[in-house]
Amino acid sequence: MNNIVLFTLTLICWSPTWYLIKFQLGYVDPLISVFYRFILAAFIIFTFLIIKKKNLKFSLNHHLWFLIFGFCLYSINYVFFYLSNSYLISAFPAIVFSTSVIMNILGEWFYFKKKPTGKTLLGALIGMIGIFIIFNDEILGFTFANNRHIGLFFALIATLGASSGNMVHQRNLNHKFPLVESVAYAMLYGSLITLIITQINQTPILFEYTFNYIASLLYLSVFGSVFAFLLYLKLLGNIGAGRSSYVGVLMPVIALLISTVFENLQWQLDLIIGLPFLLIGAILVIHQKIKIIS
Repeated sequence: MNNIVLFTLTLICWSPTWYLIKFQLGYVDPLISVFYRFILAAFIIFTFLIIKKKNLKFSLNHHLWFLIFGFCLYSINYVFFYLSNSYLISAFPAIVFSTSVIMNILGEWFYFKKKPTGKTLLGALIGMIGIFIIFNDEILGFTFANNRHIGLFFALIATLGASSGNMVHQRNLNHKFPLVESVAYAMLYGSLITLIITQINQTPILFEYTFNYIASLLYLSVFGSVFAFLLYLKLLGNIGAGRSSYVGVLMPVIALLISTVFENLQWQLDLIIGLPFLLIGAILVIHQKIKIIS
Protein backbone atom coordinates (compact mmCIF):
# COMPACT_ATOMS: atom_id res chain seq x y z
CA MET A 1 0.00 0.00 0.00
CA ASN A 2 1.67 3.24 -1.12
CA ASN A 3 1.92 6.37 1.00
CA ILE A 4 -0.80 8.30 -0.84
CA VAL A 5 -3.28 5.47 -0.22
CA LEU A 6 -2.25 5.24 3.44
CA PHE A 7 -2.60 8.99 3.79
CA THR A 8 -6.04 9.08 2.14
CA LEU A 9 -7.48 6.13 4.08
CA THR A 10 -6.20 7.55 7.36
CA LEU A 11 -7.84 10.88 6.56
CA ILE A 12 -11.15 9.19 5.67
CA CYS A 13 -11.20 7.08 8.86
CA TRP A 14 -10.16 9.85 11.24
CA SER A 15 -11.96 12.96 10.04
CA PRO A 16 -15.51 12.04 11.18
CA THR A 17 -14.28 11.25 14.70
CA TRP A 18 -14.18 14.92 15.73
CA TYR A 19 -17.94 15.17 15.26
CA LEU A 20 -18.80 11.69 16.55
CA ILE A 21 -17.04 12.45 19.85
CA LYS A 22 -19.99 14.78 20.55
CA PHE A 23 -22.23 11.71 20.88
CA GLN A 24 -19.92 10.35 23.60
CA LEU A 25 -20.47 13.37 25.82
CA GLY A 26 -23.33 13.73 28.25
CA TYR A 27 -24.61 10.87 30.41
CA VAL A 28 -21.29 8.98 30.40
CA ASP A 29 -18.23 10.84 31.68
CA PRO A 30 -15.82 11.66 28.79
CA LEU A 31 -12.96 9.77 30.44
CA ILE A 32 -15.09 6.64 30.75
CA SER A 33 -15.92 6.95 27.05
CA VAL A 34 -12.20 7.15 26.25
CA PHE A 35 -11.69 3.98 28.30
CA TYR A 36 -14.49 2.16 26.43
CA ARG A 37 -13.12 3.27 23.07
CA PHE A 38 -9.60 1.97 23.53
CA ILE A 39 -10.31 -1.13 25.59
CA LEU A 40 -12.65 -2.22 22.77
CA ALA A 41 -10.05 -1.34 20.12
CA ALA A 42 -7.37 -3.26 22.05
CA PHE A 43 -9.69 -6.28 22.33
CA ILE A 44 -10.25 -6.28 18.56
CA ILE A 45 -6.53 -6.11 17.76
CA PHE A 46 -5.56 -8.75 20.34
CA THR A 47 -8.27 -11.06 18.95
CA PHE A 48 -6.75 -10.64 15.47
CA LEU A 49 -3.24 -11.32 16.80
CA ILE A 50 -4.35 -14.45 18.66
CA ILE A 51 -6.15 -15.78 15.58
CA LYS A 52 -2.99 -15.14 13.55
CA LYS A 53 -0.95 -16.84 16.32
CA LYS A 54 1.38 -13.87 16.66
CA ASN A 55 3.89 -13.68 19.47
CA LEU A 56 2.54 -11.64 22.37
CA LYS A 57 5.42 -12.18 24.79
CA PHE A 58 7.76 -9.24 25.18
CA SER A 59 10.45 -8.11 27.58
CA LEU A 60 9.83 -5.76 30.51
CA ASN A 61 11.62 -3.03 28.57
CA HIS A 62 9.20 -3.49 25.65
CA HIS A 63 6.22 -3.23 28.00
CA LEU A 64 7.64 -0.08 29.58
CA TRP A 65 7.76 1.61 26.16
CA PHE A 66 4.32 0.22 25.26
CA LEU A 67 3.09 1.86 28.46
CA ILE A 68 4.67 5.25 27.69
CA PHE A 69 3.35 5.07 24.13
CA GLY A 70 -0.16 4.27 25.37
CA PHE A 71 -0.08 6.98 28.04
CA CYS A 72 0.77 9.68 25.50
CA LEU A 73 -1.27 8.65 22.48
CA TYR A 74 -4.22 6.65 23.85
CA SER A 75 -4.83 8.24 27.22
CA ILE A 76 -3.75 11.86 27.77
CA ASN A 77 -4.22 12.74 24.11
CA TYR A 78 -7.84 11.61 23.96
CA VAL A 79 -8.83 12.52 27.50
CA PHE A 80 -8.06 16.16 26.78
CA PHE A 81 -9.54 16.14 23.27
CA TYR A 82 -12.81 14.75 24.62
CA LEU A 83 -12.81 17.42 27.32
CA SER A 84 -11.99 20.07 24.71
CA ASN A 85 -15.04 19.03 22.70
CA SER A 86 -17.17 19.88 25.72
CA TYR A 87 -16.29 23.57 25.22
CA LEU A 88 -15.75 23.95 21.46
CA ILE A 89 -17.45 23.01 18.18
CA SER A 90 -15.94 19.81 16.79
CA ALA A 91 -13.93 21.54 14.05
CA PHE A 92 -11.97 23.77 16.44
CA PRO A 93 -10.04 21.04 18.30
CA ALA A 94 -9.22 19.68 14.83
CA ILE A 95 -7.72 23.08 13.95
CA VAL A 96 -5.54 22.95 17.06
CA PHE A 97 -4.52 19.39 16.19
CA SER A 98 -3.19 20.63 12.84
CA THR A 99 -0.29 22.24 14.75
CA SER A 100 1.00 18.72 15.40
CA VAL A 101 2.75 18.87 12.02
CA ILE A 102 5.01 21.60 13.42
CA MET A 103 5.48 19.80 16.75
CA ASN A 104 6.39 16.55 15.00
CA ILE A 105 8.86 18.15 12.60
CA LEU A 106 10.60 19.88 15.51
CA GLY A 107 10.43 16.70 17.60
CA GLU A 108 12.05 14.58 14.90
CA TRP A 109 14.72 17.20 14.41
CA PHE A 110 15.48 17.42 18.15
CA TYR A 111 15.21 13.77 19.18
CA PHE A 112 16.22 11.84 16.07
CA LYS A 113 18.34 14.36 14.14
CA LYS A 114 16.00 14.07 11.17
CA LYS A 115 16.36 17.41 9.47
CA PRO A 116 13.44 18.34 7.20
CA THR A 117 14.20 19.71 3.76
CA GLY A 118 13.35 23.24 2.83
CA LYS A 119 10.44 21.96 0.75
CA THR A 120 9.06 20.06 3.74
CA LEU A 121 9.13 23.20 5.87
CA LEU A 122 7.66 25.21 3.00
CA GLY A 123 4.89 22.65 2.55
CA ALA A 124 4.05 22.76 6.26
CA LEU A 125 4.00 26.58 6.17
CA ILE A 126 1.76 26.64 3.09
CA GLY A 127 -0.58 24.15 4.79
CA MET A 128 -0.80 26.26 7.93
CA ILE A 129 -1.56 29.33 5.78
CA GLY A 130 -4.38 27.31 4.21
CA ILE A 131 -5.70 26.43 7.66
CA PHE A 132 -5.65 30.11 8.65
CA ILE A 133 -7.48 31.16 5.48
CA ILE A 134 -10.20 28.52 5.88
CA PHE A 135 -10.68 29.07 9.60
CA ASN A 136 -9.94 32.81 9.76
CA ASP A 137 -13.39 33.64 11.15
CA GLU A 138 -13.09 31.04 13.90
CA ILE A 139 -9.47 31.95 14.71
CA LEU A 140 -9.83 35.76 14.60
CA GLY A 141 -13.26 35.61 16.21
CA PHE A 142 -12.11 33.42 19.10
CA THR A 143 -13.26 34.78 22.45
CA PHE A 144 -12.87 33.75 26.07
CA ALA A 145 -16.64 33.66 26.48
CA ASN A 146 -18.32 30.43 27.54
CA ASN A 147 -14.97 29.07 28.80
CA ARG A 148 -13.75 28.50 25.23
CA HIS A 149 -10.20 29.25 26.42
CA ILE A 150 -10.42 26.13 28.59
CA GLY A 151 -11.31 24.07 25.53
CA LEU A 152 -8.38 25.61 23.63
CA PHE A 153 -5.98 24.84 26.50
CA PHE A 154 -7.20 21.23 26.66
CA ALA A 155 -6.79 20.86 22.88
CA LEU A 156 -3.19 22.12 23.09
CA ILE A 157 -2.34 19.62 25.86
CA ALA A 158 -3.97 16.86 23.79
CA THR A 159 -1.94 17.81 20.70
CA LEU A 160 1.28 17.83 22.70
CA GLY A 161 0.37 14.38 24.02
CA ALA A 162 -0.26 13.12 20.49
CA SER A 163 3.05 14.52 19.23
CA SER A 164 4.90 12.97 22.18
CA GLY A 165 3.25 9.64 21.39
CA ASN A 166 4.45 9.93 17.80
CA MET A 167 8.01 10.49 19.02
CA VAL A 168 7.79 7.44 21.29
CA HIS A 169 6.46 5.34 18.42
CA GLN A 170 9.28 6.57 16.17
CA ARG A 171 11.74 5.52 18.87
CA ASN A 172 10.07 2.11 19.13
CA LEU A 173 10.23 1.62 15.35
CA ASN A 174 13.92 2.45 15.45
CA HIS A 175 14.31 -0.38 17.97
CA LYS A 176 12.39 -2.81 15.72
CA PHE A 177 9.20 -2.96 17.78
CA PRO A 178 6.39 -4.72 15.80
CA LEU A 179 3.67 -2.29 14.71
CA VAL A 180 0.41 -4.14 15.38
CA GLU A 181 1.54 -5.66 18.68
CA SER A 182 2.80 -2.25 19.84
CA VAL A 183 -0.56 -0.64 19.09
CA ALA A 184 -2.47 -3.43 20.85
CA TYR A 185 -0.51 -3.18 24.08
CA ALA A 186 -0.38 0.63 23.95
CA MET A 187 -4.17 0.84 23.57
CA LEU A 188 -4.63 -1.64 26.41
CA TYR A 189 -2.30 0.28 28.74
CA GLY A 190 -3.69 3.65 27.66
CA SER A 191 -7.26 2.56 28.38
CA LEU A 192 -6.29 1.16 31.80
CA ILE A 193 -4.45 4.38 32.71
CA THR A 194 -7.58 6.33 31.83
CA LEU A 195 -9.69 3.96 33.94
CA ILE A 196 -7.34 4.43 36.91
CA ILE A 197 -7.65 8.22 36.53
CA THR A 198 -11.44 7.95 36.57
CA GLN A 199 -11.40 5.85 39.71
CA ILE A 200 -9.03 8.22 41.49
CA ASN A 201 -11.62 10.91 40.71
CA GLN A 202 -14.37 8.51 41.84
CA THR A 203 -16.06 8.77 38.45
CA PRO A 204 -19.02 6.38 38.11
CA ILE A 205 -18.67 3.73 35.40
CA LEU A 206 -21.86 4.20 33.40
CA PHE A 207 -22.98 3.18 29.94
CA GLU A 208 -25.52 4.83 27.64
CA TYR A 209 -27.79 2.31 25.93
CA THR A 210 -28.76 4.54 23.01
CA PHE A 211 -28.20 4.09 19.28
CA ASN A 212 -26.18 7.33 18.98
CA TYR A 213 -23.82 6.44 21.81
CA ILE A 214 -23.26 2.81 20.82
CA ALA A 215 -22.96 3.52 17.07
CA SER A 216 -20.50 6.37 17.61
CA LEU A 217 -18.50 4.24 20.07
CA LEU A 218 -18.25 1.42 17.54
CA TYR A 219 -17.09 3.76 14.77
CA LEU A 220 -14.57 5.46 17.08
CA SER A 221 -13.20 2.12 18.24
CA VAL A 222 -13.10 0.23 14.93
CA PHE A 223 -12.50 2.86 12.25
CA GLY A 224 -11.29 5.80 14.33
CA SER A 225 -8.88 3.72 16.41
CA VAL A 226 -8.01 0.29 14.99
CA PHE A 227 -7.89 1.12 11.28
CA ALA A 228 -6.95 4.79 11.55
CA PHE A 229 -4.01 4.25 13.89
CA LEU A 230 -2.63 1.19 12.12
CA LEU A 231 -2.76 3.09 8.82
CA TYR A 232 -1.34 6.29 10.30
CA LEU A 233 1.48 4.60 12.23
CA LYS A 234 2.39 2.57 9.15
CA LEU A 235 2.57 5.87 7.24
CA LEU A 236 4.67 7.33 10.06
CA GLY A 237 7.11 4.46 9.72
CA ASN A 238 7.33 5.07 5.96
CA ILE A 239 7.75 8.83 5.80
CA GLY A 240 8.39 9.99 9.39
CA ALA A 241 6.29 11.64 12.08
CA GLY A 242 6.69 15.16 10.73
CA ARG A 243 5.30 14.48 7.28
CA SER A 244 2.70 11.88 8.26
CA SER A 245 1.18 14.38 10.69
CA TYR A 246 0.10 16.44 7.67
CA VAL A 247 -3.02 14.28 7.98
CA GLY A 248 -3.81 16.63 10.86
CA VAL A 249 -3.58 19.65 8.57
CA LEU A 250 -6.10 18.34 6.03
CA MET A 251 -8.36 16.74 8.64
CA PRO A 252 -9.89 20.02 9.89
CA VAL A 253 -11.26 20.71 6.42
CA ILE A 254 -13.35 17.54 6.46
CA ALA A 255 -14.20 18.19 10.11
CA LEU A 256 -15.38 21.63 9.03
CA LEU A 257 -17.56 20.15 6.30
CA ILE A 258 -19.13 17.85 8.88
CA SER A 259 -19.61 20.76 11.31
CA THR A 260 -21.20 22.78 8.51
CA VAL A 261 -23.75 20.04 7.83
CA PHE A 262 -24.51 18.96 11.39
CA GLU A 263 -23.60 21.98 13.56
CA ASN A 264 -24.77 24.79 11.24
CA LEU A 265 -21.31 26.33 10.92
CA GLN A 266 -21.35 28.98 8.15
CA TRP A 267 -18.53 29.52 5.61
CA GLN A 268 -18.19 29.75 1.84
CA LEU A 269 -15.34 31.51 -0.01
CA ASP A 270 -12.73 30.59 2.61
CA LEU A 271 -12.58 26.94 1.53
CA ILE A 272 -12.21 27.80 -2.17
CA ILE A 273 -9.19 30.01 -1.39
CA GLY A 274 -7.63 27.91 1.37
CA LEU A 275 -8.02 24.37 -0.01
CA PRO A 276 -5.41 24.77 -2.80
CA PHE A 277 -2.88 25.84 -0.15
CA LEU A 278 -3.56 22.64 1.80
CA LEU A 279 -3.26 20.41 -1.26
CA ILE A 280 -0.03 22.05 -2.46
CA GLY A 281 1.39 21.78 1.05
CA ALA A 282 0.43 18.09 1.21
CA ILE A 283 2.21 17.33 -2.06
CA LEU A 284 5.39 19.10 -0.91
CA VAL A 285 5.38 17.47 2.54
CA ILE A 286 4.61 13.85 1.63
CA HIS A 287 7.16 13.49 -1.17
CA GLN A 288 10.23 14.82 0.66
CA LYS A 289 13.22 12.86 1.83
CA ILE A 290 14.59 13.33 5.34
CA LYS A 291 18.17 14.38 5.89
CA ILE A 292 20.02 12.79 8.78
CA ILE A 293 22.34 15.14 10.65
CA SER A 294 25.72 13.52 11.11
